Amino acid sequence: MMHLHRSSLWTGAARRRQLALLIGDALLLLLTVMAAVALRRVYIEAAPLAQVRVWPLPGGAIVLVAGYLVALYIFDQYNLQRNIRRRGAAVVLALACAVGMTMATSIPFFLRGLQLGRFVVLFHLPLAFLALYAWRRLFFARLLRFARPHRLLLVISNPVERGIEVELRDRPLGDYEVAGVFTVAGPASQNDGKLRDDQGRPLEEVVRQERIDTLVFSARDGFPPHYLEQAIDWKFAGIGVYDAANFYGAMTGRVPIETIDARWVLDHLSQPYGSAAVWQLKRLVDILLALLGLALSLPFWLPLVILIRLDSPGPAIFRQQRLGLRQQPVTIAKFRSMYAHHEEEGEAAYAQAEDPRVTRVGKWLRKTRLDELPQLWNVLSGEMSIVGLRPIRKINADRLAQSIPFYHLRFSMKPGLTGWPQIRYRYADDDTSHLHKFEYELYHIQNASLAFDLYLMLKTVQQIVFGRGQ
Repeated sequence: MMHLHRSSLWTGAARRRQLALLIGDALLLLLTVMAAVALRRVYIEAAPLAQVRVWPLPGGAIVLVAGYLVALYIFDQYNLQRNIRRRGAAVVLALACAVGMTMATSIPFFLRGLQLGRFVVLFHLPLAFLALYAWRRLFFARLLRFARPHRLLLVISNPVERGIEVELRDRPLGDYEVAGVFTVAGPASQNDGKLRDDQGRPLEEVVRQERIDTLVFSARDGFPPHYLEQAIDWKFAGIGVYDAANFYGAMTGRVPIETIDARWVLDHLSQPYGSAAVWQLKRLVDILLALLGLALSLPFWLPLVILIRLDSPGPAIFRQQRLGLRQQPVTIAKFRSMYAHHEEEGEAAYAQAEDPRVTRVGKWLRKTRLDELPQLWNVLSGEMSIVGLRPIRKINADRLAQSIPFYHLRFSMKPGLTGWPQIRYRYADDDTSHLHKFEYELYHIQNASLAFDLYLMLKTVQQIVFGRGQ
C-alpha cells in the first residue's frame, strides 16, 4: 500500500491562516518591546536619541513575547471564527494582554537576568494592546479570505467518506471546494483499471481540466495501483494526495470507524508517541508537572474537603478501579462530585452533562477540573499521564468492545487527566455516544506526540478559563 500524505491538526488552510496571525502577533510584540525599551532609554536614562540602541533585545523581551502569545492562545484569540467587532472582543483582548504580562513577569522573579524593568513592562502593555487590536481588525477584515479555495477531488468507497463533502461545504472559511466525487467500484470504474466520472473522463484528465489541488482517496480501498506512477507526477506538480480517514480526521477531529480497517490500524496506530526515548521524556514531563501541580494545589485541598463534606454527607475523596494501559487495573482518586453511594456495586451508570447525581459543589469542581487533582498522585506513581484517554470501568469496556471494532486500541496508551475527547466531545451517556467518543480517541492516538500534548494542555487551560469543563 502506498503511504499517502497525512492531513493533521497542524496542516490545512485554516492552520496557515492561524500561523500568519500568530507570526504577525509575534512581530508586533517584538516591535512594541523595542519601542518601550527606546522610550525608557530616552526618558528614564536621558540617553541622546542618536545613541539609543534597541537591538539586540535583552533576554527578558523573548520571555515577555512568549507570555503574551501563550495568554492570547488561552483566551481563544486564534479562533478564526471570532468576530473582532463584537462587543467585548476588545475587553477580552485587553484581559489576555494583562494576563500575558503577568505570566511573563513572574518568570524574571526567579531568574533575575531576564528582567526588563517596570517601565518597559508597564508601558509595553498599552502599546501591545493597541497594536494587536489594530492588526486583528486588519486581518479579519482584509486578510482572512485572501486566497482562493483549494479545489478537491474525492475518490471514495462508502457514504461516511462522502461526508467529507458535507464537512467542507459547512466550513465557514471556505478553505476547500469539492470539484467532483469518484466512487470506487461504482459504474465509473472501467475494465482498463482507470476511474472515470459520469462523463467518461478518466481521473487524470479530470485532475488536469478541473485544476485540482487536492486528491483524497478511500482509506479502505487504498491507493489504486494503476495511479502509482501518476501520483508521483501529481506530487511534483504540487497536488496533495491524502488518505480519506486522515483527511476526514483533520476536518472533524475524529476518525470514523467506517473509514478504517486492520491494515489502516497497522499503518497509523502501531505505536503512539513513537520511540521509547519519547515515552521516557513524556514520563519526565508528567513527573515535573505532577509535582508542580501538587505544590500549587495542596494548600487548597483542605478547604475543598470541607466544602465537599458540608455540601453532602460522605467521604471527600472518591476511589474507583478502572482500566489503564494494556487494560491493567488502576485505582483512581477524585474529589467527590456526586452524592455518596450513587452507584451500586456491579452497576455502571454513565455520567451525563446535567447529571442529577452531581452535587452543587460537584458542578463547580467539574467545571474547573479541580475534581481531578487527587489523580496527580496516580501520575506520580506512573499509572496515569497528564495527557491521555480517560480510564474506563471494566464492565463498560467489556460491553463496548463487543459492539465497537478495534476498541482495545484505546488501551495502547496510559490514561490521562485530559485528552482530545474531553476537549472536543460532550459527555458520552450511552453506547452510541461512546462510539462517537471512541472516534475522537482514535484521532488522539493517531496524533499522539509531545507537541500534541502541549496543545491539549493549553486547550484544557482555555476551557477552564471559559468555564467549558466537563
